[in-house]
Amino acid sequence: MANKLVTLVRVLALAMCIIESTASASDNNAASTVEPATISISGVGQQASQMFTLTEGLSIFTMKHSGSSNFIVWLLDHNGNKVELLANVIGDFNGAKAVGISTSGDYILDITAHGPWTVDITQPRPQTAQSVPVSLIGKGQQVSQFFTLTPGLARFKLVHDGERNFIVWLLDLKGNKLELLANEIGKFDRSKATGINDGGIYCIDINADGDWKIDISQ
Repeated sequence: MANKLVTLVRVLALAMCIIESTASASDNNAASTVEPATISISGVGQQASQMFTLTEGLSIFTMKHSGSSNFIVWLLDHNGNKVELLANVIGDFNGAKAVGISTSGDYILDITAHGPWTVDITQPRPQTAQSVPVSLIGKGQQVSQFFTLTPGLARFKLVHDGERNFIVWLLDLKGNKLELLANEIGKFDRSKATGINDGGIYCIDINADGDWKIDISQ
């Protein structure tokens, strides 16, 4: 009888450990999808921003500048290493840049500007997004809305009517660059096919100076 009681106690203890581990894993998954608060930074002219914290994953930098000279924005890590060139234009600017942050920690912006500027930093963690087919329309340097792709072949039809760079990257939800869809100068009207290994939520990072349209299908 005593042996049976000992065995029963061990089984119950093991079951409690499994339940606690499952609950812990569930909590960790929930925490990883929590979207951090927006970080807003503003200034006038050449500035080094205050330090701010970014978590691992996708960050989107939405930038505005009113001025007639260079507007150059670099993202630097806490050691001063250049992580990403966010903007490099002359004159007024209203655009965005998507960046995959590989390491959570403190970061800073190094800004060259002529007039007033603002930078809003979001770290989106969407759980759902529109399925393809989808048409994305915009102007200038932007980050597209999120969309869902399934494993298999995906086709991208890209049109641009600008005069300067048209550079288009497909990014996953962590901000990893998966495929260079276009890298041309001037007007563009072509398509690109690529294989999608993992189904999930994606977005597109666009560097352009004119109007653009991207049709995505599978």
